[in-house]
Amino acid sequence: MKYRTAMCVCAALLGASSAWAQDIEEDAPPPKPLGASSVTLYGLIDQGVEFVNNVATGKNTTANGWRTGDGTATSYFGIRGSEDLGGGVKAIFDLQNGFSPTTGAARQGGRLFGRQSYVGLDGKYGRLTFGRQYTMRFYGISFINPFGTGAQGLTTLDNGIANARADNAVSYRYFLGDFEGGVNYSFGRDAVAGNSSVATNCPGQTSPSNQCREYSALLKYEGHTWGLATSYERNYGGTSATWGGLTSPDLTDSRFTLGGYFMIHKAKFGVGWIRRVNEGIATPRSNLVWFTGTVPVTPFFHIDGMVAQLKYEHSSNKALIEVLRGEYLLSKRTLLYVTGEHIQNFGNLALAATTLSPVPTPPAGGAQISVIAGIRHTF
Repeated sequence: MKYRTAMCVCAALLGASSAWAQDIEEDAPPPKPLGASSVTLYGLIDQGVEFVNNVATGKNTTANGWRTGDGTATSYFGIRGSEDLGGGVKAIFDLQNGFSPTTGAARQGGRLFGRQSYVGLDGKYGRLTFGRQYTMRFYGISFINPFGTGAQGLTTLDNGIANARADNAVSYRYFLGDFEGGVNYSFGRDAVAGNSSVATNCPGQTSPSNQCREYSALLKYEGHTWGLATSYERNYGGTSATWGGLTSPDLTDSRFTLGGYFMIHKAKFGVGWIRRVNEGIATPRSNLVWFTGTVPVTPFFHIDGMVAQLKYEHSSNKALIEVLRGEYLLSKRTLLYVTGEHIQNFGNLALAATTLSPVPTPPAGGAQISVIAGIRHTF
């Protein structure tokens, strides 16, 4: 019932915005008066067909498989808007729902607006927002990660890449030219009960001490020919019912990130590093390093590539991936793609070459290949 209501609201808002746009074209009114507001419906739908090999099906048995899912990005729709309050200050909001086009199911633990859900103020002194939103780690990595939250790339080595969000958060970001700084604090980072990285049952809020708190900070420069960013994030544990091993506020999961890019003509090359200390697992310290490049072959076709390695300290466990993707633009909103990843595990690791659910893990220490061909449309 909640989802049906949300869709009705979206349809009404879309109809209202279309009628408003038509009035502008026909009547050509003067600029918006003080207090004017705008609301936009937007989103992305990605669907492809995947082949994946060497899927562990039992003791010493494997299989290959075909299935459908989103390949280059997780699908979503959102409603965002703003109101001019005068003096260069605007009230803003953003409600963003992640969903699976394959089944129509909601993502992020079944939340109605699980990707983002915030309201706040934006002006020359910065942007202050309240609600469920991205942590500063997201902004420190996204500009040097062309594979984003897709089914391949860094998400296969660190499930937190696609889930750098926090419930009950207060966020502040300040922009000065090409520079950006920001901080985020959550009073309870994940209020949804579950057994995955998107639903960890860590509501916090009125709990004592640091239980389920999160904080993060960001410094970033993003110029025309080069850029550099660093961030730090710490997540505190909850109770024995919290998923992921952080079963006490005394246990933490911290990530330090550092990365940058440089441009050669229109080609972009980047390098990144994540130093993680996750006290919820047996080998807490790890390093994730990657190199990436995006090369435009023509105005309508470009190639993305990545090589990345995850290595756990004082352990034989590590994984190496190579990813290659080609995208052909049919228009500004629609593109076709083919993307492939090869992963080689070492030690007892059994990470898959894809994050499409259910995740088809290979045997421990084994290799796997995933290839996805599909279409993506933004609106």
